[in-house]
Amino acid sequence: MDVEGAEWESLRSMLKSNVLAQVKQLGVEIHVERNSTRLYMYWTVLHQLEEQGFRRWRWAINYQGRNIYTVSTGTRSCCYEMVYVNVNFLHTRI
Repeated sequence: MDVEGAEWESLRSMLKSNVLAQVKQLGVEIHVERNSTRLYMYWTVLHQLEEQGFRRWRWAINYQGRNIYTVSTGTRSCCYEMVYVNVNFLHTRI
């Protein structure tokens, strides 16, 4: 899902409607604002994904973003690629 900043509202809507219960994996490009006051909202949405069974499988910095910057702990960007797997669809093999 790459919806140029509308991913947060889209995810919130999908979480509220429980439509993600039908989804096995989810790939999303997330956009975050530097020095954001929306940090709690970002955390809440990602936490709700985990509560519904999604686990982060992979993530990567999107270096094509407009705002790439370096901080003392590494490189930061406005955009990240996230891939989640819904563990509710995993089956234990005996």
